[in-house]
Amino acid sequence: MLATSAIRDRQILINKVRNYWVKGVLETSLHDRAIIALGFEQRLDALSHPWSLAWETTAQPRQTLPSQTRVTDLFDQLGEGGTLLILGEPGSGKTTTLLELCRDLLSRAEVDQLRPIPVFLNLSTWNPARKSKAGQMNIASWIRYELNAQYQVSKDLAQTWLEQQQLQLLLDGLDEVNLEQRDNCVQAINQFIRDYGAIETVVCSRIKDYEALTEQLQLQAAVFIRPLSKSKIQHYLDGAGEDLAAVHQALQTDPVLQELAQSPLMLNIITLAYQGMAPEDLPELSLEDRREHVFENYIQRMLARRGSRQALGPSFQAGQAMIWLRWLAKQLNQRSQTILLLEQLQPNWLPSVKQEWMYRWGLLVSFVLLLTIPGYTVMEADRLFLSMLISICVFGPIFGGLEIRTVETLKWSWAKARKNILPGAIVGAIAGCAFKIPYEIILNPYHFEILDFSKGYFPWRSIYRGTVFGISTGLLFGFIRSWTGPGIRRKATLPNQGIRQSAKHSLFFGFFGFLSLSIAAFILNHRVSTWGLFGLLFGWSLGGGEACLKHLILRVMLWRNGSIPWNYAQFLDWGVERIFLQKVGGGYIFVHRLLLEHFAR
Repeated sequence: MLATSAIRDRQILINKVRNYWVKGVLETSLHDRAIIALGFEQRLDALSHPWSLAWETTAQPRQTLPSQTRVTDLFDQLGEGGTLLILGEPGSGKTTTLLELCRDLLSRAEVDQLRPIPVFLNLSTWNPARKSKAGQMNIASWIRYELNAQYQVSKDLAQTWLEQQQLQLLLDGLDEVNLEQRDNCVQAINQFIRDYGAIETVVCSRIKDYEALTEQLQLQAAVFIRPLSKSKIQHYLDGAGEDLAAVHQALQTDPVLQELAQSPLMLNIITLAYQGMAPEDLPELSLEDRREHVFENYIQRMLARRGSRQALGPSFQAGQAMIWLRWLAKQLNQRSQTILLLEQLQPNWLPSVKQEWMYRWGLLVSFVLLLTIPGYTVMEADRLFLSMLISICVFGPIFGGLEIRTVETLKWSWAKARKNILPGAIVGAIAGCAFKIPYEIILNPYHFEILDFSKGYFPWRSIYRGTVFGISTGLLFGFIRSWTGPGIRRKATLPNQGIRQSAKHSLFFGFFGFLSLSIAAFILNHRVSTWGLFGLLFGWSLGGGEACLKHLILRVMLWRNGSIPWNYAQFLDWGVERIFLQKVGGGYIFVHRLLLEHFAR
């Protein structure tokens, strides 16, 4: 029997996966799966060891599976530790099929506490260049990172679930991994399966991208989603409503439209794009031009259907909105990224190196203003200037890095307290002493004119204060770093929640820093205002304030460039209303990769 806390954490993750992907994506998908039943074909020759499993005791590498076969039935036949590859053409329903499996597995996991927890992840974010504490990122470290970023699971808890093999991995978008890294990704997945053999894993990919790889996955089984037959297309159109005379007629004579309609996604978009059109309004086009024509008509229909100015004011006109959507699609496409989380916007989204340097200067100016304005009220100009130089050395490592790292969860960890507090105090004592000596040399040079200890010229008291100041700062650093224990946030995720949480935590740690260093200064009969100000800025910065400041500067620059509107979350919700985007927890995805690619072009 699991402990109460383990049951709670498990249920929270199950709820999040269901709310994000089943309710947020599957149940709002463009595919009408109640009408379209997909067919599967066994593809064991797509695997590195095609003899590992053959359904229905057949040794044939390719075989059409019985109609009405569900992916959950196929997965069940693999038994415990099963691994499966799902292949298909673009828009064939791979992601929807994977989400249907996710839905069924979630229902089972909710009833049986001994079953593993299904988690849906997109491989597009896998990047071996990103470093983890153990070195180069592998699939296990990537899973910890993604569980933390998408589902707000602490990395400690994610590691525990991996070690105890309590997860079921549903990995979408192998074809969305950067082209140069796809073979490496396949190797990493194979290594992960060898290391964590009991973790059941399902992988999805476009078939042409998968067949172009030099490496193959070492899974137990593979299926290919077959294109829709003419009878299934006709059955779908019969139930799709009236005003489809143009589509019915074109499907009789237009081989290009017939080929597009074999994809469930394109069939649905065709009905939305061409509904109410006369047969003579459909021009004869090539396959690629027809696809573009379908998407352009779909976009115009969605704009007209919902009203391009509904509740959003004149700045969200259709033309400007399309510019923002195209920019977003290009950014996601260039980075092989599927989900946009506002708190994960990074400075490398800026259009040029010049913009990145402007971003750096913006950080420096903001820091100087933050220190100067209140500092001028508590110390003289010469001391303020020197304090600023010292503070830049202290805060430089915090503000100097371009990457934005949010502080989202707070839970005390004794393990991290032991790891951070004592080393923080030791390093702080050394740094405090090291900074205090040049401080005294510059502001009180007469102390060092004659090194005669008998006359009391050596500033022992000042050095003592500097050491205590450093210890206090180091203890504060260790205390802040100790609030990152294992756990999972219970509350629902909202757009940009990472920055919101960072802002709240920065206020808490800023106040704590001000209070702790003020008390230390009072005990030592030193400048309470000076120490308190430094503690306030130090606690605010480490506690999430620097992430908020960086995010604000980045958003302002992107807004000034015309890349995004000022209220970005409101615009993205506008895109959801018009069925261009879908909401996944606190993030956003395009309703399909094909639509993203269309906008990116």
